Amino acid sequence: MQLVIDRTMAEPNPPQLQTRNGLVLRLRAVTMPDRPFVDEFYAQLTIRDFRFRLVAGLKAVNPHQIIGRIEMDHRHAEHLLAFDPAVGKLVGSVIILADHGLANAEAAVVVVPQFRGEGIGWSLLRHAADLARERGLSSLRSIETLEDHEPLEIARTSGFQAMPYDADPTLMMLEATLA
Repeated sequence: MQLVIDRTMAEPNPPQLQTRNGLVLRLRAVTMPDRPFVDEFYAQLTIRDFRFRLVAGLKAVNPHQIIGRIEMDHRHAEHLLAFDPAVGKLVGSVIILADHGLANAEAAVVVVPQFRGEGIGWSLLRHAADLARERGLSSLRSIETLEDHEPLEIARTSGFQAMPYDADPTLMMLEATLA
C-alpha cells in the first residue's frame, strides 16, 4: 500500500494577482457567503463557457451544482474566486481538482465575458499551476478551445504542452509537468 502524504489543495491566504495588463485581482477561496456573487457570476456566462468547464453540456448551472462548487472537498479541490477590487465584482474563477493521490490535477478557468482579454484567465491558470506545484503535484491539465489563440500561445511559451483533445476536435488539452 502506498503512503499518501497528508496535504490539501486549500490555500490559507490566497494572494493578490496582477495580470499582464496591470489589473490587480483579489483572490479568495469560495465560501457559502459568496453564494450571491457566484450566482451572479454564472448568470453572466454563455453556453460556450459551459461547454468544457466541468459542467459540459449545460445551458446553465443549477442551484445544486452551484452549492457543489462552493462546498468543495479542500483536500482534493479548491475553488478560488478572483475579484476586481476597483469595481467590486467577481470577474473570474478557477477550480482545481486533484486526483486521489494528489499527483495530477485539472484546472477549469472561467472569466466573465466583459473582462476577457485582460489576462485574468491566464493569471488564474498560472496561479493554479503554482499552487499545484507547491502541493507537490506532478502535472496540471486544462482544456482550451482552438478558437482562443492567445491562451494556447501563452501556454506554449510557459511550459504547457498543447495536444489534441480526443473527445472534441475543437479543443486542445494543455498539460504542464510540475515536478
